Amino acid sequence: MKTFALVGNPNCGKTTLFNALTGATAHVGNWPGVTVDRREGVYKGGGKNIAIVDLPGIYSLSPYTPEEVISRNYILDDRPDGIINIVDATNLERNLYLTTQLLEMDVPVIVALNMMDEVSKSGDKIDSAALERELGVPVVEICALKGGGIKQLMDKAAALPPERKGVTVLTGMIDKQLQTACAFYESEAVPSPLFHAVKLLENDELELSRKGAEETLKNAACGADLEAEIADGRYKYISEKLSVAKVKANRDIMTKSDKRDKLLTHRVWAIPVFIVILFAIFHVTFSEDFLYMGAWSRIGGGEGLPAVDSFNLSEGLATFVGIFYDGAVFSPGVILFNAFDTVFGLITDAVGGAISVEWLSGLVADGILGGIFAVLGFLPQILLLFLWFSILEDTGYMARIAFVLDRIFRRFGLSGRAFI
Repeated sequence: MKTFALVGNPNCGKTTLFNALTGATAHVGNWPGVTVDRREGVYKGGGKNIAIVDLPGIYSLSPYTPEEVISRNYILDDRPDGIINIVDATNLERNLYLTTQLLEMDVPVIVALNMMDEVSKSGDKIDSAALERELGVPVVEICALKGGGIKQLMDKAAALPPERKGVTVLTGMIDKQLQTACAFYESEAVPSPLFHAVKLLENDELELSRKGAEETLKNAACGADLEAEIADGRYKYISEKLSVAKVKANRDIMTKSDKRDKLLTHRVWAIPVFIVILFAIFHVTFSEDFLYMGAWSRIGGGEGLPAVDSFNLSEGLATFVGIFYDGAVFSPGVILFNAFDTVFGLITDAVGGAISVEWLSGLVADGILGGIFAVLGFLPQILLLFLWFSILEDTGYMARIAFVLDRIFRRFGLSGRAFI
């Protein structure tokens, strides 16, 4: 049975393609030692001859996240018969960064241009034949959601040659360094020596752990920091060579996606927009003066909003109102925190009052329960914070800002996703 691994960025339609390929044959587990989903299935259109493994969504093959390490190790160690690289055709440049890394492995690769229906709808065109010639691997246009092109994709995948020699887009930039690093891995009989050599020049921590790698890096790099140069080289290649395969339609009115991309990935405005969005998320989650209503009321010498104790409320009602307001309206995150804190306080007081022995009451109520509730009290805000991040991920914004920040963060040895 042949095995193909699905590799692609988050939100590129990889899961949709996996479901379309496997249907009811899919099953879900965890990768050994980690809590990252492992999904496997059998291609329903090819009997039991083709197995499909859905690797976690990643932006690169650098060891910055567990998902990236899992995908990388699976390809290098388990040696699938081929890689199906799913590329969001509506965001070609951003997705092809991962493609340039996959091409450096000695593994057969086929590129699936997904969401081609959206490309056609916008009036754009992608010259898949030109892209195929430039990449040197098969390129197939598909629409995973509607099932278009899937049979052609799998027919070409099944016909891939069993062996392939890795190539790099960095030719002409760091040839001497790559030769030195490749010679080290070839002498060690390491599969995919080119991929490992590039990663070593990027100061990859997984490569540096190999015996003799640090000395090889010193001889190859001669003290130079090549990680940022390699990242810039990939982006330059994508911009000059691969992005020309996509031809934008001549239209006066941009699509909604074009407008979002123009703003959210803009060279100047992307970062300010990112800061505003993060500020809004943290304000809604942690602010004790929602929308600064209390602060606005004090402008021009105002006395501000009245405190809860000025309303002459009963103790129970004052406690309830204090969850939402105390001289300022609390944000949703703080309201949740206060609600949990109030409930925990009632439980602590009840338990403490039920224990007649003073030292035991202090130990259980103030010590044990107080410590546990002090930690649990922040849980609602943390859950709310990650709810917002989940929404940003589902809308595709996380992929956009990770792309924008990647070039900056790689100068510090991090990927664009490190902003989380």
